[in-house]
Formats: sequence, C-alpha cells, structure tokens
Amino acid sequence: MPPLKYWVLRLCRRATPQPVVNFLLDRGIVLKPGKETSDPEAVAALYAQWLSECGQRLKGKTVCVVGYGGSAGIGVYLLEQGARRVILQDPFAPPRKWRIGRLPARLMQRYFRREGGEWVPDPDRLEQVHESLAAYAARNPGTVDFILSRSVLEHVDDLDGLVAACWELTRRGGLNIHLVNLQDHVSAYPFEMLCYGSRTWKRWLNASNNLNRLRTGAYREIFQRHFSSVGIGIMESKLEQFREIRPRIRPEFLTGDDEADAAALIRVDAKK
Repeated sequence: MPPLKYWVLRLCRRATPQPVVNFLLDRGIVLKPGKETSDPEAVAALYAQWLSECGQRLKGKTVCVVGYGGSAGIGVYLLEQGARRVILQDPFAPPRKWRIGRLPARLMQRYFRREGGEWVPDPDRLEQVHESLAAYAARNPGTVDFILSRSVLEHVDDLDGLVAACWELTRRGGLNIHLVNLQDHVSAYPFEMLCYGSRTWKRWLNASNNLNRLRTGAYREIFQRHFSSVGIGIMESKLEQFREIRPRIRPEFLTGDDEADAAALIRVDAKK
C-alpha cells in the first residue's frame, strides 16, 4: 500500500506557492536549502577536491556552477579557492540578497561593491546568470574550464538540452562534474517516487522543484551523446531499502541489476 504520510507530504509540497517556498528556503524555515546556500564554503572545498581527484586545479580557471540556488556565497568561496572567474547560473532561484548580506565583511569588500544601497558583485570576477544555460552558452561558447553542480540535474526536465548547453559552454579539454541525487526528496522514502506512473506523478505528486526520475543509465546515455569521455560512479547506494520496495517499483525503472538500481547518489565526470 502507498504510505499515507508520503502522499500528505508530497501534496503539501505541491500545493505550497513558489514565493512561499523561496522565502522558507532562503531562511531555512521548514524547508532546508541546498548546501550551496547553507554552507557554501564547504561546497567550494568539495568542488576543489573533486577537481583534484581528476588531476585538475581551480587556480586561474573560469568556473560555472549550474543551479546555484540564488546565493552568491558559493561563487565567493570558489574565488577564495583560487578560481579566476565564477559564473553562477540558475533560471529559477531568485538572488538571495538576505544570504549575501550574511557573508563575512572582508569577502563582501573583496568581491562586491555598493550600488544604490545594494551589494553588487564585481562583474570581472563573479557573474550571476538567471537565463537558461542554453541561451548563455550560445553567446559564450567554449569559455568555461569547469562546470559543476550538486543535486541539480535530477530537477531538470530537458536534461539532454542542458547537457548539450554544458558541452557548448565548456572549453575543449574542459571538465564537467555533477553530483546527482537519484532518491525521492522525501528522505524517509528514497525510492517511493518510482512506484507511480507518469500521469499520477505529474498530476498529483511532482512539486514545483520537479524530479525527473531518470536513473543512472539515462544519465550515462545522455552525457555520452555529447561528451567524448564520461565516467559515472555510484557515491551512495541503498540496496536494503530498494529491495524492500522493489515489488512496488514500476518496471520502467528496473534494469534487473539491483546494485545499479539501488544507486542513491551518482557522480558524473564528463570531459570535452
């Protein structure tokens, strides 16, 4: 039987107006913002670690963070890690000015300036982009060394279009690294979203933050369609929880390989 609590939580999330969601996320009330917003310094260090694992360094490079969540903090700390320039892209999240004002004063003075009573980022170092990545990439092809994201791609409806834009924006020899959360975002039910057909999911359960429900194989296929070298690693698996619910999971989400199907977090490394 479908868990009632899951349906209640999903329906409530779906019914909450997006301006209310943005307000709650900005302040961490009830809804928790992503770590790019809540702990940008730690995420910048994590991104630097990922690049180091791939034999790359941030120093002197141009970086794009896809789906940055509206808080400029992640860009500031990537600059502190040595990046030459950072592009923060997100067509949906509004600039979180409340968060910007909470950055340390020394960093505000280093990377921002006051204009009309507001803090504005130095455009030579930090750019906030609130249009589609495809539109931005079309005007700036091959200008970025690294594209990074964390728990973003699972929310993208047209993933093939986004990956194509990532390819266009990336310099030849550049690298993309994306951490993808394959779990249902109602954390107590990591695979519950895979138990419903497309019509039920779209009409009743999918919320404004959209979960595309794509599995590991789909990510591999889409990235290989555009990038010359693609590696996918399973960063976290929930095999026991998966096997408990497997009889209810719809066949289109099953490959017959429980180890692969139970992936909760994957990391995609793609080189142009």
